[in-house]
Amino acid sequence: MSRFLSPAEVRLPISDGDYLIIKNRLNAGETLEMYAAMRGVDGNADQTKIRYAVIQAYLLDWSITDDAGHIVSIRDQPPEMVAGALTNLEYPDFDEIFKAIQAHDLAIEAARQEKKRTPGAGVPEASSRLHAVVTGASSG
Repeated sequence: MSRFLSPAEVRLPISDGDYLIIKNRLNAGETLEMYAAMRGVDGNADQTKIRYAVIQAYLLDWSITDDAGHIVSIRDQPPEMVAGALTNLEYPDFDEIFKAIQAHDLAIEAARQEKKRTPGAGVPEASSRLHAVVTGASSG
């Protein structure tokens, strides 16, 4: 089995019949970039940057429309454009997107841990590196 991550997309449903297209998992480079985007000037995780960093790391596209009913396409757009679209959302919608991605990450990590579990071992705690950063938990 290869240790290299093959790109895969997932469609996540959200409210009002909308959906997100996200990366199924992040590779090492994408994960490190996400963590770097979360840091404040002091080098620690900045709570105001975490949600943007997570969404921008995973989000490829969505079905969200503007006032005229046209989909606001973000696929292959510069990060500044995607950030602008995210900034203009109502906060509950922005939060819903983050929570959908976070729930996906938790489910993927739990499945990964289950595959690694050896017969007779205890069930590993379902946690993710994303959950630890958001809640401020320590990984060590």
